[in-house]
Amino acid sequence: MPTKSVTPPPAARSQNGYSKSADARARILAAALEEANEAGLHKASLAGIAGRAGFAIGNLHYHFGSRDRLLREMMDWLIGDLMARLHAVDIDDGADFFDRQRRGLLVYLEYLRAYPGHIGLADQVKLHEPDLYRRAVAAWVERMAERIRAGIEEGSLRPMDEAGVTAQAHFLLGARHFLEQMTDNSDGTGDEAIVDAYLTLLRDGLGRGRQDTRTRERAKARTSKQSSRSGRSAQTKE
Repeated sequence: MPTKSVTPPPAARSQNGYSKSADARARILAAALEEANEAGLHKASLAGIAGRAGFAIGNLHYHFGSRDRLLREMMDWLIGDLMARLHAVDIDDGADFFDRQRRGLLVYLEYLRAYPGHIGLADQVKLHEPDLYRRAVAAWVERMAERIRAGIEEGSLRPMDEAGVTAQAHFLLGARHFLEQMTDNSDGTGDEAIVDAYLTLLRDGLGRGRQDTRTRERAKARTSKQSSRSGRSAQTKE
């Protein structure tokens, strides 16, 4: 992941503008993300990070105290950056659940295109910092649960109790692996086509009235077949 493609964390302001210390921290965090992406989280070295950032190793200790603290802050930053991007599409502008979900998925795929190492790095966070990973998952699930509740209230989703909301939120989080696989094996298919195919599955499972409509259509088809068989049977007896 090139350093230039990473959005640095906001620097703290001082009376004379942005603090040099905060700017240095941003450069170090960007370098740490690049190092972790290329070398792996557990192999990322202070020497490698310092070289990428253009600082002496002592500067890294001065700003972060230790390698573990630096990498932990880098992971917090990585997760926070993605969540901020996703929250930005949740602004209440009259869109229904599926429109908001579509926008969020497109933002997510755009993020993966820009930062292809994110998925692998997230897996490493899960392995090496399970507490941080669990907090990130909890935050993501709650965000999805809030979106589902809003969808139920506006009428675009079928009613469900709180247990159902939580279950569906976990399902939507897990289903992103399906989306990632579709992206990796898209053979040139555009992101919008991938997202629309994914949303078709969501509409069938969550859309208000869709299940009732399918049930009625299937029952009607069965009745039609039965009537057709009865008619053929009556003609045979005659």
